[in-house]
Amino acid sequence: MSRHVFDAVLGNNPIRVTVGFDRPTSRFFLIIGWVNSTTDDVFAYASDLHLAYDPSDWRSIRRFLEKLGVTAPASVWTEVAYDSTTKQGCRVIRHLSDGTMRELLVG
Repeated sequence: MSRHVFDAVLGNNPIRVTVGFDRPTSRFFLIIGWVNSTTDDVFAYASDLHLAYDPSDWRSIRRFLEKLGVTAPASVWTEVAYDSTTKQGCRVIRHLSDGTMRELLVG
C-alpha cells in the first residue's frame, strides 16, 4: 500500500492527510488526522468515507478535499497516479508545501 502524507489546515485546525493506493484491491483511500499543534501528534482520525468519494478514482478524493478547502501539493496527485499505473506498493512519501518530497519508506 502506498501512502502520500501532507499537512494542511481545515478551518483553523491543523490536519495531516494521507492519500494512497492499495495494490491488492486496486482502490484509493483517504485518512484525515487532526494534529495537536503543540506536540505534532495526531489525536483523531476520519477515514472510511466511502460516501464522500469514489475509492476507485483518485480524482474524486482530490475533488472531495478541494470541496473541504484542503489543497494538496501537486506532487501528491502525480505520485498517487504513478502508484496506480505502475501498481506500486510499500511507498511512504512525505509531501511538503514547497513541492519537495521525502521518501520515508520504499519497498
